[in-house]
Amino acid sequence: MAKKSARSKGYRKTAAKKPYLTKRDIIILCVLLAVLAVGAILLFSYDDGALKVKDGAIVDAAENWVIVNGAARGGTRYYKLAETGEVEGFKREIEPNTVDANINSIRYVPEDEASPVTAITVSATPAKAQRAADYYRSVAVSLDPTETAATEIDGRTVYYFTYQTSYHVDETAAPAEGEAEAQPEPEPQSDAETQPEAETQSDAEAQTEAEPNRFEQAVHAYVDAPHDCSVSVGVTAIAETEDALLSQDALMDLVTRTLQATTVEEK
Repeated sequence: MAKKSARSKGYRKTAAKKPYLTKRDIIILCVLLAVLAVGAILLFSYDDGALKVKDGAIVDAAENWVIVNGAARGGTRYYKLAETGEVEGFKREIEPNTVDANINSIRYVPEDEASPVTAITVSATPAKAQRAADYYRSVAVSLDPTETAATEIDGRTVYYFTYQTSYHVDETAAPAEGEAEAQPEPEPQSDAETQPEAETQSDAEAQTEAEPNRFEQAVHAYVDAPHDCSVSVGVTAIAETEDALLSQDALMDLVTRTLQATTVEEK
């Protein structure tokens, strides 16, 4: 009698099923999950130095801080760039920002009323120093500014440009409010007394042709600050004669003194 085969006896050779994930795959997956968990913790706990804001106002901000809105895409994210101190011979004032009440400019007004300096202004600029200097120089191109230059002040590279211009100011006093109404109306002129319209001159034309009686000069300087921003120092002087203006060295001395009184935040 023929022997029955193993197959006919009901025996089947079956291949062992492999698990969906090998031991090595499970270890790699656990490592990846651990890395993602650590990344999520760091993301939510990371402090990039942004100031705390409550009800639209920065919490515990001092008036002498130089603050910038460093939000990349809209919204608000405020950072403190520097803290201003006192500059000898000048009184520090706060100049509010009409668009954002959280961002002020700091002004230094000379105590000497005879000084041609109108003000020294310290403010924040949302761009690195060299880029900011080049941009604002291009904006002031009509004033024929100097080329952007660089100098070193107390170990910090400062980019700056200057300009000087002159213009005429009509010093004729305007009548006080209501005074014009109290004046009698002029008598009508005859045709012979009336000058032809072609011979009349507009105020703008007269001002253009008049000799300048105001001379203005300024220096705008920028130094790098954290968060890819910079702190700017602007010095403006106006005098009635060109000889009364400051020298270039005197302008830069004011920039130096202001920066020495300003503590820029560490990166």
